[in-house]
Amino acid sequence: MKKGFTLIELIVAIFILALGITAVFAIFPLGIQIVRFSKITTTATHLGGAKIEEIISKPYNEIYDEPKQALDPPFNAYSRETEVTCFDPDDSLPPNCPDDTGIKMVKVTVFWRSSLGITERSIELLTLISKK
Repeated sequence: MKKGFTLIELIVAIFILALGITAVFAIFPLGIQIVRFSKITTTATHLGGAKIEEIISKPYNEIYDEPKQALDPPFNAYSRETEVTCFDPDDSLPPNCPDDTGIKMVKVTVFWRSSLGITERSIELLTLISKK
């Protein structure tokens, strides 16, 4: 009796091995895309957090809205907008907030284009700031 593999067994083994290798290589681009998206989102979150820290360091009466504007290099792929409203836990104040409650709600939105540049993505960070 001869020991070894037949030709059909070798072909089946090579086919199964090829399928496994193809599946592993197909996952790599998805992993790279996920890592890239995570890096962009993390950068946007840090840029928003930096703006909130900048706003917190200002006196209460100098905290205002800032229009959407592009950031300086190396972050020129991002833009940032700041909205400031009076915080009303009862939601009874009119939108223009004539009576200051002593608490401002600051929303910083960071925008960027998707990797293909087709859609604009954004992330929002909120904080409350009170009079000191």
